[in-house]
Amino acid sequence: MRKLIILFVASIFLSSCSSSDDSLLIVDLTVDSLSGTWKMTDAYVSPGGETTWQTVENGREYTFSPNGNFNATQDECPTGTYNLDLDENTLSFTCTNDTESMRSFRVVSITESEMEISYIGCIEACIYRYRKQ
Repeated sequence: MRKLIILFVASIFLSSCSSSDDSLLIVDLTVDSLSGTWKMTDAYVSPGGETTWQTVENGREYTFSPNGNFNATQDECPTGTYNLDLDENTLSFTCTNDTESMRSFRVVSITESEMEISYIGCIEACIYRYRKQ
């Protein structure tokens, strides 16, 4: 009987503990969830074979405005427009300086504070992690 009481109390105690962090909850990909400045912090890129997440120092930044415009640092496409395909979870950029230049990413995941994207068409692992600033 004593063991049952201890087990019952322990289960109540453990179930009341919460380690959730609302900033890590996955949110829907929307203009609102994307709006703001995102800085690349990590990369998971494989030229073939196993790989691990690597820290990116001074990673590029993207600032997405609710009106569909973006600005970027350390990128050959510093300004332009973006489009979200909510059915496919894709993010596409069109550069202002070259209307023929377009890039598309699959949004792997997005939370209030973190986003992971991958180039569409990438054969090997190529995922980039961004943190909201």
